Order: sequence, then structure tokens, then C-alpha cells
Amino acid sequence: MPIAGMILGWMLLGQATDAVLPPLSVPVRKEPAVLPPIVAVPPASTDAPRNTRRPPEMVAEAIRLPDDSALTGRPLTLLDALGSTVDRRRQLEIVRAYWRLVEAAAEYRFCLDYARQLEAAKLGGGEEASLRSVRSAAAARLQEAELGAVRAQYELASLARMPAGAPPPLPADCPHVGPYRTNFNELFAERTPPETARLAEKILPLQRRAIDDQAAAVQAAEDALLAVADDYRSGRGNAAAVASCSRDLFRRRLTFIRSVCDYNRRIADYGLSVVGPAAGPRELVAMLIRPARQADALPPSDDRQAVRPTSANEPIATPPGEPTLAPPRPKNEPTLAPPRDGWRANEPTPAPPRDQPQEETQNIPHKELVPVDPQSASSSPSERIANKPSRPPLTLQDGRKPSSPLPFGEGRGEGTSAAAATPLYPTLQSATPAVRAEQLTAAIHRDRSLPEGIGKPIALDECLLRDAGGDRLATIRAYWLLRRRAAQYQILAEQVDFFEGLVPLVLERRGEPTGASDMLRLHAAQLAARAALGEAQVALVEAQFDLALRIGAADDEAWPLASTVPHSGSYMMKLDAQPRGLRELWPVRRLAVTIPGLDENVRQRATAVVEADMARVAAVEYYRTGTAAIDRVLEGVAAQTEQTSAFLDSLSEYNRAIAEYALTVLPPSTPSDKLVSSLVVKSN
Repeated sequence: MPIAGMILGWMLLGQATDAVLPPLSVPVRKEPAVLPPIVAVPPASTDAPRNTRRPPEMVAEAIRLPDDSALTGRPLTLLDALGSTVDRRRQLEIVRAYWRLVEAAAEYRFCLDYARQLEAAKLGGGEEASLRSVRSAAAARLQEAELGAVRAQYELASLARMPAGAPPPLPADCPHVGPYRTNFNELFAERTPPETARLAEKILPLQRRAIDDQAAAVQAAEDALLAVADDYRSGRGNAAAVASCSRDLFRRRLTFIRSVCDYNRRIADYGLSVVGPAAGPRELVAMLIRPARQADALPPSDDRQAVRPTSANEPIATPPGEPTLAPPRPKNEPTLAPPRDGWRANEPTPAPPRDQPQEETQNIPHKELVPVDPQSASSSPSERIANKPSRPPLTLQDGRKPSSPLPFGEGRGEGTSAAAATPLYPTLQSATPAVRAEQLTAAIHRDRSLPEGIGKPIALDECLLRDAGGDRLATIRAYWLLRRRAAQYQILAEQVDFFEGLVPLVLERRGEPTGASDMLRLHAAQLAARAALGEAQVALVEAQFDLALRIGAADDEAWPLASTVPHSGSYMMKLDAQPRGLRELWPVRRLAVTIPGLDENVRQRATAVVEADMARVAAVEYYRTGTAAIDRVLEGVAAQTEQTSAFLDSLSEYNRAIAEYALTVLPPSTPSDKLVSSLVVKSN
């Protein structure tokens, strides 16, 4: 495998030179031969604990470029960029462009390190050809990243009206990664908030927690890579495991920096929508990122209505009625943490270190804030994952009960280890493709593990009745998007369950040669799954808000939650019954061809989900018996999630096409209930 060959060469190079490569947290020096990699690979005898970094330090490392980087320019502060205009709309464009440059520069840095590690690798024999292939691919990706960063530089330079001939800008300020106090209730106690402010007030706390989860996932991936690298050096592991961990770490870093920049773009949308007209660039910057050197120059203020970043040590503002992602996990439920000297399975997971530098805390009353529960805040993210409620009875979309047994494994919920080795859809193996697609659709769309208080269920016909805009197709598309994101959240919650269920099994093998690294890899997978779940909740709330705007429910305490299950059977178009002039329209002819094809695609995707479910169970059994490595299990869980997500995408596209057809051939005055009966039906 090409990437495994690359990592093998990297490891052999380090072994041959017996060198300990410095981590990224130290200043990068200009070295003509090899740039220090982002993660140091210590020799097998190293026992020192890894230096845990906080999210602000991780962001600063990501945008630090080496001296000989091809991406050059002059550092530009956010204050200098905003000082070029007083127009609020243009200032918002500048801020968003600034964070795009931060994201692009970080991606370039990651690609640069990866490509230089490949150049340093030395392999012999038949692997040299595969190494050359990987080097070429990495060089192409680096070129793409460089072009993306250059585009971001020139976009910002143009918006900031930098002088002609000036060097292109490089980011001098890091984005904010701490909590953000919106003071939403005070600001809008007597006036209607803008749409961006209403959404940001709910989204920002969720994004903030997602960043913490992403940062934890990055550091867990670093730990896993260090462990498998140590196994490889000691002869206990293989290059494939190192390659897998390296790829996972690269993905985790990219996801982290993108989450941070998305968070700051949302802060900008909110802040510049509520700031007063007299606020200048310096006040705007203090409101967005509050850099210390600029905040110190500001006069003290007790204005509670000022929106601004808060300290990383301050409680996170939780808007009233906001759903919580999960309650704390029971103390007697197993969890997985990195092993340490003298570690035992029944020992509690240690709390994260609290000796980090303290950030300045603003002297502002915040009785409107809801402090995070101390026990929950001190636990690892994997310990805070919710216990999922028991599954409600399965009902098909036409109200029938399934004639076959429940398509979920009987062992599900009777113990985490049994759950990990139990198929979710055992009866669907022998079902016909049509029945398989229908029952899988019903099973996946049962609202069994959504966050508590996430929204108010609304059926599609009621939603159309409340649609004040008159664009029924857009409303139906928004409805199915919301339904899809609710289902996506739940399959990611299922993935979290799978990884939790593997904990006892991995603990049983902790005494084996790769037992310690297996634990660390599972821990990294748990945290990555938790982070993905947080991102899915953000996407779910965004879809809720979009539908709420369309049906006039944005002011409601609880935003809508789609409850109608999408159609998954064959669709009888009755094309011959339509007027000839209508049948010959190109949009109708296109739908007449694509709808049956989408129906077939839904069935094929359903089969892929069921097969992935069985493959996951087989991988767990192979690992239990010692005939497969942890890689196969982790890949099996990821493959099931990926296939289920693809099934949801196909199902959503199918239902959108059905809606487009029905609204084309039916009279515009068709009542909502009649329209819905033509969208979600069981064909004979």
C-alpha cells in the first residue's frame, strides 16, 4: 500500500539516524533537508508524557509557516484589515476572508509537512515505485493547497484595499476558540433580532463544544500515532497501522481548523449584525477575538450588552431551552482512556491537567450564564456520551407493523460488548430489495437518540399548511433536509455506541503486544466520533432554523423537527394519465427517467448498509479471536456509518425528485394533505 510504504520509510529513516524529531510546538527552524514533522516519533525507550496543548496553541501552530515556505507575505492584523473601510457589509466580508486565509494557510502547512516527510523517506526494493506515486500525489495536493492559500491572500488584499505592490497578506491574528458571550436576551429584550443573530445565539455554544471535541480528537490521534510508531520500532506492529493513524491524524487536524474558522465566521455574522454604528475597527476586533495587546488599550466598561469573546476559563453561555448533547455517563459504565504506568481497567479516567496558563477574565457579571456541571466538565469527552434510550416499536411508513422480526439484533442494549458484536439488521439479509429499503428507512428514521428538547415534531402536511411563502417545493426540500440531518445525527450516535461497545473487548486484550496501542486507537476513534456528533448537531439546528423561517416558527420556543418518514418504495408516476403537452416537457421527461433510477439506487444503497452491518460484526469477531487487528474493526464501523450516510443521501434525493414531479403535474391549488399523500405513498 502506498501510504504504508511512505510511513515505513519515514520510520526507517528515524530508526537509522536514531534521531528524535522535534514537535511542532517548538519554533520551526529553516533546515534545507527535512522540515520537522508535526508529531514527533520518540524512540521506544521514551517514557515522558506528551505535552498536552490547548486549542489556542494548536491553532497558532497550524498557521506557523517555515522560513523557506513558498507561501510568503507580510503579516496583517485583523485590525489593519478592518481599518480600510467603515462599511459594515464590507467589514463582514473582510473578516470572513481573513478566516478563509487562516484556514487555507493551515491546510497548506499540513500538506507541506506531509510532502517533506515523504521526500525524506528512503525505501528499497519493490516499495520505491509506490513511494514515488505517493510523493507525486502529495506534491499535487501541496500545489493545490498553495494555490488555495494564494487565492485567499489576494482575496483579502483586494477587500482590505492594500496598496498596489505591497506583499500579499499572511494572518497575524489567530481566531477565537473560547466561549463567546452574546448577551442575546439583553440586546433584544425590546426589539426583534435579525435572523443571523437568532441562529448564532443557539449555534455558537454548540460550535464551541464541538471545537473542544475536535481538539481532543486531534491529540488522541497524536497519541495513537505515537503508540503504533513505537510498536513498529519495537517489531510489534506494522507499517499499515502507522499509515492508518497518520491519515486519521491528518483528517482530524483539517477538521479541527475548519471548525475553528466556521466558529469565527459565525461570531462575525452575529457581532456585526448587532454592533452599534459608532463602533470603530478597534472595538470590532475586541468584540471578535479580543487580542490582549488591543484589549488592554480599551477603556474599562461595565456594559453588559457588549458582545465579546470570553475567557477559556469562563462558563459557556447556554441559552434557555437549548438542548444538551448528552447527560454524564454512569460511573459504572466502561470507558477508555490512554494507558499509563500502573493502569488498571477499574481505575477512573484522570481529569485533564489544570495547570495551563490562565487567560484574562473580563470583570463582567454573568448571572445569565449556566455553568457547566463540574463533574461533566472534568471528564473526558468519551465519558460524557449519552446513554441512548430504548428503541420504540418499529412502524412502517404506511402505519403497518413489520411482519418479520424487528430488524435490530436481540443483543442490542443488553451490554456494551454484546452490542458491538450484534448486527443491527439481521432479518434484512434475506428480505427482498424493496422490503429491505422500506424497513431500513423506517428503522433509521425513528427518533430514538436525538438530543433532549431538540425541537417540536411537525408532519409534512402541517408544515405545508403553515408555509407562508408559497414556495412549496423549497419548503419540502427544507423539510427533507431536516429529516435527513436528524437521521444523520442518530447514525453518528450509533457509531458512538459501537465504539463504546468495543471498550470491554479491547480491554480484554490489553496484555497483548499491541494492546496499549489498540486502546489508544479506540480512544482516538471514540473522540473523533464524539466530535462528529457535535458537528452533526450544529448542522441539525441550522436545518431546523431554515424550516422555521419558512413556516413562520422562528420565534417559537422550540423549532420544528420533521417527523414524516420519507418515501422508500417504488413510485407510481402515472405518466400516461397526464396531458400529452405536460408529458413532453423536458423537466417531466427528465424526472420520468431519473425517478425510477433513484428508486433502484435507494435499494442498492440499502443492500450496502446491510452488508456493511454484517461485515462490522464479522470484523469484531475476528478481532475477538485474535485473527484480525484493530484496524479491521475500526474500518468496519466507519464503513457502516459511511454506507448509511450514502443511503440517506440517496433517499433524500429520491424524495426531492418525487416532490418536484408531483408539484409539476398537480394543480397549484392541491390541498396540503392531498399533496403529501402523493409524495409519501405505498405503491401496489
